[in-house]
Amino acid sequence: MAFAHNSSSLYSLKSALSSYIRILVVVLLSIITLFPIYAVLVNSFKPNGEIFATPFALPAAPTLAAYVGILTKNADFWIFLTNSILVALGTIGINLLVSFMAALALSRLQFKGRTILYNYFIMGMLFPLSVAILPLYLQLRSLNLIGSLNGVVLSQVAFTIPMSVFILTGFFKEVPLELQEATQVDGGGIWTFGFKVLLPISGPVLSTVTILTFIQSWNQFLLPLLVLDNRKTFTIPLGVMQYQGQFTSGWNFIMAFITISMIPMVLFYLFLQKYIVSGLTAGAVKG
Repeated sequence: MAFAHNSSSLYSLKSALSSYIRILVVVLLSIITLFPIYAVLVNSFKPNGEIFATPFALPAAPTLAAYVGILTKNADFWIFLTNSILVALGTIGINLLVSFMAALALSRLQFKGRTILYNYFIMGMLFPLSVAILPLYLQLRSLNLIGSLNGVVLSQVAFTIPMSVFILTGFFKEVPLELQEATQVDGGGIWTFGFKVLLPISGPVLSTVTILTFIQSWNQFLLPLLVLDNRKTFTIPLGVMQYQGQFTSGWNFIMAFITISMIPMVLFYLFLQKYIVSGLTAGAVKG
């Protein structure tokens, strides 16, 4: 009995120690993740000199001068914001439409080469953007899309479709076959099944795809840098670069610009966050 008691105590001690270690790891990772956001936020309320003197301390006398300067005295920010919104909406719309139809065919139709085609999409998730820069630029130039927001949208769609198809295909395969057969009995085809049966029940997974696409589009720097050559067409990430060049010593303006640019992305995520876990779980199945 004493041996059993000691074994139980030892197990409890190991379990408690394991829990403390997990909590410690989570706390450390949270600090590493949130510290850059904290630094950007607090420095956006400081004068430029205070940033260099105490970069990580709370502002001694918080000021909104940088925010007022960006929002009221420089129209470029609103141009960058509008361009980013247009690019994100275009990317999301095209990506959802193409990915939905592709995933519908790959998950519900039987045809020769389906597995090969699905694996082809999955390989796109492993394809690095840096490798595609030169051929992508040449292709966009041949289509006269250099300097156009349409060029950025189409480029981003090409790199968001693989992940979207992967997630949607996994979700659609989990839908019972009986629903498709019932649609066929009623005289409906694959598109009727897709848009009248699958679409209404795909809210969580479509929200997940939307969130991931929006975040990727909003933060994208390399593709807009490759395609856009006019300040009036720059997006938010390129706008940050321009502010850094314009205000060489004005780091408070840069910090304020970054803080403002994060707000739409955070709000968008908070609005749809309840769907992201269920959507990713639904898509995490074998193809």
